[in-house]
Amino acid sequence: MILACPNCMARYRVRVEALGALGRRVRCSRCGHIWHAEPPGYRVEIIHAEPEPAPAATGPEPIPPVPEADSAPAADASKADPPRPQLPVPARPAPQSRGPSLWTWILSLLILALCVVAYEARHSIAKEWPWLAPAYEALGMAVEDGQETKTGQPE
Repeated sequence: MILACPNCMARYRVRVEALGALGRRVRCSRCGHIWHAEPPGYRVEIIHAEPEPAPAATGPEPIPPVPEADSAPAADASKADPPRPQLPVPARPAPQSRGPSLWTWILSLLILALCVVAYEARHSIAKEWPWLAPAYEALGMAVEDGQETKTGQPE
């Protein structure tokens, strides 16, 4: 049997025997909501707060017929409660997009700061690591010619 939380619509597979004959209280492990789950075929009787008015007496009440001995099993079968229809389990609602997380913003700001520092300090970087000068020039960022740059491979 599949139980669905009425609060968050989380679904759980449960053995019918675990609910017992009258059902039991269950708690959703996702949202913590507690509700009473009934087994299939469970019948709820509605008790009215006010008694129903008695029908007006129009005459003597008829005597109910006495069942014959052969028809007794058939009468018991007709009194059995019909199976309770299973209600459809609503589908889980689509998750709502919450937008970028805090870590996404932090990572984006760090990359932006790294790019600004690499641009602003390009002359010092090209002087310290001359093998990066062609990368700056390929990106269209001129490195000043007036500064001396080391030649050759890095040490």
